[in-house]
Amino acid sequence: MLKRAQALQDRLEQSVSNVERTREFNCKKYNKFQIPCQWMLDSGLPAQMKLSSLRLVKECMRRITKEIQLNETPQTENLFLQGVRFAYRVHQYAGGFDSEAIVAFEGMKQVGLQLNQRK
Repeated sequence: MLKRAQALQDRLEQSVSNVERTREFNCKKYNKFQIPCQWMLDSGLPAQMKLSSLRLVKECMRRITKEIQLNETPQTENLFLQGVRFAYRVHQYAGGFDSEAIVAFEGMKQVGLQLNQRK
């Protein structure tokens, strides 16, 4: 599940990067001919795509939390670490967490602390 979410995030980041590059290229070209291009900057599509990555990471953090609570296998620590890395990556990309993502992260943190206490 986490690998699939990471692959989705990779594609999302690549798509946003492509949109921003295309917009930048076209804006330079339009400015050269004195054609207004301000409308391209106001689309909000990249921002909406970044917010959608927050929905993805919230769901992943919730599922990782449930998975760790239900299973006590040696792989749970690895799953926890991968989840934290993925959450950090999305946090940096999206420019921070919203309140729901913070709650999901805190839940995952609590499960991680319980994992650490069991050792």
